Amino acid sequence: MIPHLLVWIVPFILPAQQSQTDSLKNLLVQADNDSVKASALYHLSKLYYTYDQDTAILYGMEAVSLAKENGFEKIGANALNIVGVSYLIQSDYEKSLSTHLEALGIRENLQDTVGIIESTMNLGNIYYRLKELDKAVKQYEKSLELAQLINHERAMSLLYNNLGSYYLDRWLSWKESEDFNQTKAYLEQSKAIKEKLNDKRSLTNTLLQLGELYYESGEKQLAIRLLRQALEISQEMNDTEGRLSSLGTLSDYHRDNNSLDLAIAYATQAYELAAETKSNYQISIAASKMAHLSALNRDFEKAYEYQRINEASNDSIFNDSRAKIRAELEVQYESEKKELENQKLLKEQELAALTITRKNELLLIFIAVAILLIAVAWYQRRTNQKLRAVTKKLKEYNTKVKSQNQQIQLQSDELNSSNLQLKKANHFRDKLFSIISHDLRTPFSSLNNSLDLWKSGDLSKEEMDYVLAAIASDAHAASSLLSNLLTWARTQMSSDEVEKKEVSIQDLVASNQHLFAKQLEQKKLVLENHVPANFTVYTDPDRLDFIIRNALSNSIKFTPTGGRIHIQVAPDHPSALLIKDSGKGMDENQIDSLFENKQFSSSGTDGEQGTGIGLMLVKDFADSIGAGISISSEKGNGTTFKIIFS
Repeated sequence: MIPHLLVWIVPFILPAQQSQTDSLKNLLVQADNDSVKASALYHLSKLYYTYDQDTAILYGMEAVSLAKENGFEKIGANALNIVGVSYLIQSDYEKSLSTHLEALGIRENLQDTVGIIESTMNLGNIYYRLKELDKAVKQYEKSLELAQLINHERAMSLLYNNLGSYYLDRWLSWKESEDFNQTKAYLEQSKAIKEKLNDKRSLTNTLLQLGELYYESGEKQLAIRLLRQALEISQEMNDTEGRLSSLGTLSDYHRDNNSLDLAIAYATQAYELAAETKSNYQISIAASKMAHLSALNRDFEKAYEYQRINEASNDSIFNDSRAKIRAELEVQYESEKKELENQKLLKEQELAALTITRKNELLLIFIAVAILLIAVAWYQRRTNQKLRAVTKKLKEYNTKVKSQNQQIQLQSDELNSSNLQLKKANHFRDKLFSIISHDLRTPFSSLNNSLDLWKSGDLSKEEMDYVLAAIASDAHAASSLLSNLLTWARTQMSSDEVEKKEVSIQDLVASNQHLFAKQLEQKKLVLENHVPANFTVYTDPDRLDFIIRNALSNSIKFTPTGGRIHIQVAPDHPSALLIKDSGKGMDENQIDSLFENKQFSSSGTDGEQGTGIGLMLVKDFADSIGAGISISSEKGNGTTFKIIFS
């Protein structure tokens, strides 16, 4: 009968998936910590051991090497266990045995109970494969005792399975009812725990052995169902050994039922899978089965070929040199263990004698150190007193320096504040004088002209009435302008705060139209206010009034006699106001110079003069209320002044 055994690594190991291996490889490349690298190498080995033992051994030995260099004993022992299992699957029993003995030694030193259970059980698996069944059972029972002690269900399920396999072999050989009962009891206990833990990988082996038990006892249909279930699970889990066992056993049963074609089909799959594993043990079993089935099928050439493969594999497994090496390794392990115990006992005795001597030495050293400490303490105390006195003086001096620095800093801050306020005051003064000069020149000039005419006494009564009316209008305009300038000055003196409210643009334009009525009449200009009554803007009325007044003043100034001025909402922008005139216009250079921080002035169509700063102030006011200003013009074709409200 083909022996069935389990290899226990850790609970619920899944087949190596590409995403898992990629993640671990990325972690291995990026990690700068040896502990993380060693752990990643160990887990990579664990992912590969079921289907690619060479890769598993490579990663496992790298983990072992890194663990030894850094003292990561537990990771090293776990990696050795994976390497030992990989060698076992490949039927390299000597390397598997030496590796597991090394892992067991580390785990015993660490008192790692779970690790000891694992190593002891895997040693039993090696003896089982070597058909040294008494040694295997001894290791299984030792492992089971520890597992029951700590109630480790996973380990108990595997050990019940292995003991069930042992008694199944006995029952198949002797057909003793006691062996049958032991087999069924152990396997049923194993199956119950594995189903509880949802351990499909290990459940495959239990199903195989139960299937064999039921088949040999006569319940053949139940046995075949269990074997097919085991095959499906092993394929799902990518479990090579489970598939090999399932295929081999199904082949045997179909052979016994005279279904030779099915038997050969299952055996062929098993041999191809065994060849992929490169395991001499599995190849030997599969080749032997193929040789027998080929002979039954009267294909003696294939039977002879498979028989030669079987013999070559057996020779590789059971040669004398490997048996000798295996025995030497066991003896070496036991002798080294005893030697370590003897050395430990000698060391303990030496330590006890050395302890007495050291106690006396320590007493003398303690007395000497105590005297020295007292002397040092006395000296230190005097030194500390001197240091405290010096420190106190330094603190007083530092306090004075800090106080002086604070006063200097305070004076500096006050001076900087005063300079800033002075600069703001000078800037405000310059603005104020510029606006007064700009906005009051026109009404006072007109007022002076009217007064000169009135003083001449050469006017008729009708002309006198007209001049007086003009003087009153000019005086009212100058008063209104002066009131606005004072309002602007007050806003400037209150930190440039902008006071916004709803403003009717139509009313504001009408007010300025009335203000410039005399100039409009003198130049026979037509001003058309097309702003709708419902066009309102939330802004500072005084600052916007100044902007419109200045723009309208420039339109009057540069529009020849008989010209027209249109004020309307921009067709392409519902929140923009246009002031268009039919004046003499400007070229691009003149437009570019309008808002620069320097005066630019030119004479009007009737020789009117300006200060050249109006548009500078317009730009300043527009920025303060968040409005945009743009001017478009063409020489000889008038100018359009655009105010864009945000």
